[in-house]
Amino acid sequence: MALLVAQRRFVKKGVGGACLKIDMEKFDPIKNFKEEEQGTFWDEYSKNFISIEAAQSTKSLLRGEIRLCGDFLRSSDRSNKGKILKLDLWNEAHHTAILTYIHHFYDEVHAIDISPDVVRQALKKLEEKNIKVKAVIGDMRKMPYPDNSFDYVYTMGTIEHIPRPQDAMEEIFRVLKPGGRAVIGVPNKYEWFGKSLILDFFALTGIKEDGYEHSYGWRQFTRELEDSGLRVLRKTGAYFMPWFIRAADWFLAQRLPKAAIVLWPFIKFSDYLSNSNFFLKHGSVVVAVVEKPHHAR
Repeated sequence: MALLVAQRRFVKKGVGGACLKIDMEKFDPIKNFKEEEQGTFWDEYSKNFISIEAAQSTKSLLRGEIRLCGDFLRSSDRSNKGKILKLDLWNEAHHTAILTYIHHFYDEVHAIDISPDVVRQALKKLEEKNIKVKAVIGDMRKMPYPDNSFDYVYTMGTIEHIPRPQDAMEEIFRVLKPGGRAVIGVPNKYEWFGKSLILDFFALTGIKEDGYEHSYGWRQFTRELEDSGLRVLRKTGAYFMPWFIRAADWFLAQRLPKAAIVLWPFIKFSDYLSNSNFFLKHGSVVVAVVEKPHHAR
């Protein structure tokens, strides 16, 4: 979710120097199938985004992400830690920067993002911390990796931004090794406080500048994952926090950081509730831990 009031239109050079015009007010990422236009949209959005890495609610989400990777995407064999692929580098550029905290779990860390600006910003920050990530600019719907390439795949709050999220699920299945695992997080359609309805309204009115996004209930999410060939091992969540607390903290972090302290008691209580998987499963992000069956190819 991204809350920005300003609306912009811009013209940007496309691949090969071609002139590519995107109307930021009308562009809808979940309806536009064109890879180049998708990349341009997220490129420009990234350049104008104010980081929320320091927000307390972001730190709550980060703790949940570290827990998910540590519990489900980590080898017990320290001599063979395996290869992980992360879909998108937005977090490393602007948000939870999860790879900073989990890179040592793996022998190799790979990442793909459709936005050149996001990749540039993320790699710059990672290099400053001496963290090696093999990143490519590309589309998660047709990733430039051979079949059976990775032991693990991680994606949180990403695949809902493309027209057909199941395309990404099918690609995750393809690039995972047999027996490989993935953690996939998407917005919860039935979040108790009506987040999906509010975000649709924000997208309609232009407040949510990154446009509409897909959201899922557990039944639909499970069905699409299984139809993609993946086996669901666990249903959980990243954290539990009412959307309006998260949104308020996001807004203040970008505009009045010192004032965000008034939200800390509510965030701490949400952190307490996040210790229960019951609340995690009904939070704003539903997370499935999945496996590519050993017999699959």
